[in-house]
Amino acid sequence: MINYRDTYLFKLIREYIRRLQCRINPEKEVDRCYYATFHKHWNPQNPKDLIEKIFWMELYTDTSLWSKCADKYRVREYIDELGLSQYMPKLYGHWDRVKDIDFDKLPNSFVIKSNNGCATVEVIRDKSSVDLKRLKKTLWEWLHLPYGAENASMHYWAIKPCIIAEELLHNDYENISPKSLVDFKVYCINGEPQFIWIAYNRVNMHVHVQCFDTDWHPLPHYMINTMSHYVYDPADMAIPKPACLSKLLDIASKISAPFPQLRADFYIVNGEPVIGEMTFSQGYGFLSKNVYDKLGDMIDLDVYKHK
Repeated sequence: MINYRDTYLFKLIREYIRRLQCRINPEKEVDRCYYATFHKHWNPQNPKDLIEKIFWMELYTDTSLWSKCADKYRVREYIDELGLSQYMPKLYGHWDRVKDIDFDKLPNSFVIKSNNGCATVEVIRDKSSVDLKRLKKTLWEWLHLPYGAENASMHYWAIKPCIIAEELLHNDYENISPKSLVDFKVYCINGEPQFIWIAYNRVNMHVHVQCFDTDWHPLPHYMINTMSHYVYDPADMAIPKPACLSKLLDIASKISAPFPQLRADFYIVNGEPVIGEMTFSQGYGFLSKNVYDKLGDMIDLDVYKHK
């Protein structure tokens, strides 16, 4: 049975409705998103926790650099300016139109994705077995489906959609996460890494998660489980400390330096960090209230209010 909520038409209508609501009353739309998770109203006059302050910056500050760096294609310009392009996956191509993609010129295995969405990615392990008609239809939908309004992440509106193809990365942790890469998501405040949230074993809409400080000590008290697709077991600390942890954290510090907050996402391939993406409006509700409060306390919005 097809779930109508997964259909392109439903997602398109929902996104345009949310976008209209954002334009008419952005504060109300932010409050809707915030209240659904935290069961209290967002306070734009006196935001306290991390998520409140992210929403405040989304509405009342210049987020043009957020847009550039959240763009999975244009972020390469930013990373190159920092001299860190060697830590990006190899790019095979980018296209504004699906009909311009020459699949014959792509390698047998690759990853193809949109530059402006969430979970809009296809892993191609064997090109010869791919249903190209279905794939092209999916890519066309990604190009034409607006993104950002559903969660009031309005900096995504400034991203011009395109399709990109990148190298298929090797998994250094096949014994722990055989079905997917391990995501190392570094929460940074004012250019300083605070902790690493890890996601692995992505299978059938479920993902295992863990949390460590920057010295790789477990942080089980940071975690709560409010989302059914997250699997968190405090006794399961299966991810060993990466040998390249200090390098990964150094890169996270460099790419997050201009921003009051950023989640820098990495993979580890052949023992080296690989930059996945830069996330400014990360999902929320799976960390404890104390964590959101602590991170929020570290961000001084007066820097913006007095400009």
